[in-house]
Amino acid sequence: MRNLAILIAAAAAAPASAQPPQAATVTVRLSNFDFAPATIRLPAGRPIVLRLVNTASGGHDFSAPAFFAAARIDPSAAGRVRRGGVEVRGRSSVELRLVPAAGRYRLRCTHLFHSTFGMTGAIVVE
Repeated sequence: MRNLAILIAAAAAAPASAQPPQAATVTVRLSNFDFAPATIRLPAGRPIVLRLVNTASGGHDFSAPAFFAAARIDPSAAGRVRRGGVEVRGRSSVELRLVPAAGRYRLRCTHLFHSTFGMTGAIVVE
């Protein structure tokens, strides 16, 4: 019985195993010719959930090829990133789990004339 009490006390005193950091959710709204926020600030090397919400009735994309090439994208979300961008249908949302790499990245919507009308931005990872 004494040995059992020692084992229980030792287990209670042991530090908890290192848990991976909780992923913060960062929401970006896509609307007609606008990203909000236009400059997205993310922590380097920390897991995040990038939530893209299209509030418009038509489709938009979140195109940042250098950002996605540098990031570690969760395998469950990797299929959503095509040619450096993510398509977000009208009035829908997409969530991507990833770990961003430090840097400054260009962001734009590649739909016809959308970036010409101002649908551009930046992703700053520090």
